Amino acid sequence: MLGLIYLLIFTFSLVKVSDVPVLRKDYTNKIRFFKPVIEELLKKGVDTTFIYSLLANSKTHFSDRYVKINVLGFLKKKEVMQAITWRSLEKTRAFIKLNLEILTDAETKFGVPKEVITSILWIETKLGSYLGSNHIPSVFFSAAMSNKSVFINMNISSMHEEYDGDSTELLLMDKKIYQRAKTKAEWALNELVALSRMSKSSPYSVQDLYGSYAGAFGIPQFLPSSYLKWAVDGNHDSLVNLYNTEDAIFSIANYLKSNGWAPDEDSQRKAVFHYNNSWEYVDGVMKLANRLMPKKTEEETEQ
Repeated sequence: MLGLIYLLIFTFSLVKVSDVPVLRKDYTNKIRFFKPVIEELLKKGVDTTFIYSLLANSKTHFSDRYVKINVLGFLKKKEVMQAITWRSLEKTRAFIKLNLEILTDAETKFGVPKEVITSILWIETKLGSYLGSNHIPSVFFSAAMSNKSVFINMNISSMHEEYDGDSTELLLMDKKIYQRAKTKAEWALNELVALSRMSKSSPYSVQDLYGSYAGAFGIPQFLPSSYLKWAVDGNHDSLVNLYNTEDAIFSIANYLKSNGWAPDEDSQRKAVFHYNNSWEYVDGVMKLANRLMPKKTEEETEQ
């Protein structure tokens, strides 16, 4: 009977999301369930061994939470980044003092102030003290199923429960969710492709990566695709390890510089926005960074 339920899910007939079991240890059923994802990954040239090794891992599972939160996240009003408190200032100032040499090196090389780098590290993971508890391969495998009918209908139903609008507005929102489902599924597939490339060079097993519900990991919270493009070796040990503070510092600086960081404020804000597509996030980063910067003397101000 269980096998029949899975088969019905794959054909996307009238199956309720609640019928989808927690796929953790049943390797055969995971292969069947994620068949559409596997087929797309193979088309993109991902090695068969890599795909099946991820699914053989008992940690890899499906969760409709990742489908919901990645598709419907736009419905939630983004909170303005945390208020600047004595604790955040104390912790970040201590971090700058402790890591002054590497922060100064990164600032000199990339032109990104140490206060901005530190601000992002604080907002992302509290300077590495909270790295996220979501299994990264599971996030992407789950999100890659977003464009399947059963999950599109699930998200539309959830949106109707949360969104207060007339019939015309709801119809437009339905279309938006349909489009976002396709976009997010393709995004997740591409991140799995990046994860496969990462597995050949990263100093840690991608099978055991944990991070945010959006698939970001490490102290600076990079996606696999961001790791491949912008993560760099900050401590010159020939490894790029985003769980290493020095590599995290250099990688953030390289990321911002590569995405337009320049002396003018507009370029700086756009670079931070590229890091996290939220103007509230940008405001939070810049506000904390400004508080961390040394106060100018009257003489320096006049100059």
